[in-house]
This record gives sequence, C-alpha cells and structure tokens, in this order.
Amino acid sequence: VPGRIQVSEVVKDALGDRFILEERGIVDIKGKGKMKLYYLEGEKKLA
Repeated sequence: VPGRIQVSEVVKDALGDRFILEERGIVDIKGKGKMKLYYLEGEKKLA
C-alpha cells in the first residue's frame, strides 16, 4: 500500500505499546505465506 508502513505481528509485538497500530488483517505474502499485518499509524503521545 503506497504511503503506509506495514509491519508483521512479530514487529508489532517488538514495538510494544509505544506506537499506534491498525490491524490490516491476514495477507498472503509471497515467499512467507499468510501473515497478520498491521499499519503503523504513528507514535503515541506521552502524557
């Protein structure tokens, strides 16, 4: 998807709760198979 950063569930877990992520769903990735992907929406603001 142009202009958007996509990350795998492994990366999402490594990022912890510092970032806002939107679930994209299950996508068939060439050479990897089906993976759950997320869009990286931005960094959470610190209170």
